[in-house]
Amino acid sequence: MKRCLLLVAIAGCGNDLPSSGSCALPSASGEPAIVHVPLVGRSAGFDDLRYAPALGKVIAAPEGVGRIFLVDPDTLETTQIAASGGTASADADATTVYGIDRANDRVVAFDIATAAPISTAELDGNPDYLRLAPDRKELWITVPGLDRIDIVSITGTPPTLARSGTIRTPGAPEGLTFANGRAYTQSGGRAIAIDVASKTVVGDWDTGCGSSHGFAQVDEGYGLVVAGCDSSGGAAVLTREGKLRSGIEVGGDATVLAYDQARHHLYLRGDPGGNLKMIAVCRDGGMSVMAEVAISSSGHASASDGRGNVWVGDATTGGLQKINDPFASTE
Repeated sequence: MKRCLLLVAIAGCGNDLPSSGSCALPSASGEPAIVHVPLVGRSAGFDDLRYAPALGKVIAAPEGVGRIFLVDPDTLETTQIAASGGTASADADATTVYGIDRANDRVVAFDIATAAPISTAELDGNPDYLRLAPDRKELWITVPGLDRIDIVSITGTPPTLARSGTIRTPGAPEGLTFANGRAYTQSGGRAIAIDVASKTVVGDWDTGCGSSHGFAQVDEGYGLVVAGCDSSGGAAVLTREGKLRSGIEVGGDATVLAYDQARHHLYLRGDPGGNLKMIAVCRDGGMSVMAEVAISSSGHASASDGRGNVWVGDATTGGLQKINDPFASTE
């Protein structure tokens, strides 16, 4: 969700990023190609897009539509779950979809087999994004208006949801990504790392962004974190210890980013902005643009499926764009 607060806007949201460095370009088997995946049938905004590995589906929950879409990345077969019109962020395990209802300040669990709601947990703040914590039977939910992340426990079969804790963050959390026993979020031009087991902040690092936007991305193999900026399609690469390695701006406005860890490839756009950059990332954090793909000029979410494709929300048509990555892994 794009937030350049008035105070920041007065001072300017410009970025002060280091150089991109460089990375040897991997070989390619062809050119990137786009497949359009219709969903809503009209214009609709996407603020979140998620590939759920346990389910093997891309999850889209366009706000105001009242449906959660599950898309098979290979066949493009799509199933739908009826939800509140306020549902705008979702994640899933193998049997259950969990959706954030921003309109009613709650999280709802849906049975995938029946598409029926099975449990609800009320929240006392307005939620933004939701992610399943790996191997912990927990949902982590960002509540930026209260500078915190709420924890909702998942128990039993079928699952029952209950609020179980809160993590205070240094500023309003923007985005949420899990990797290497940590959760990563962003706020005010800083990347924030949280130890999942202890639920304590263990890192708070400058990114060079004037303000933050998007879901931070992680390369576990290379020990890197990629943070997003709120302007100019900017992004910064940091080490797991918070040392700033490189930066890049690809144009447009608020940064939307996705990452393929197996290939060490970053997918970057500014929204609005009609181009997606495919970027090779090297072990030292250096970056080089491999390709530029013309996409819909408006789309506020993207995700990698780890299968050689990046998915981008298309607000103009209310659908998705699936773009194949023809490049070999970065060495």
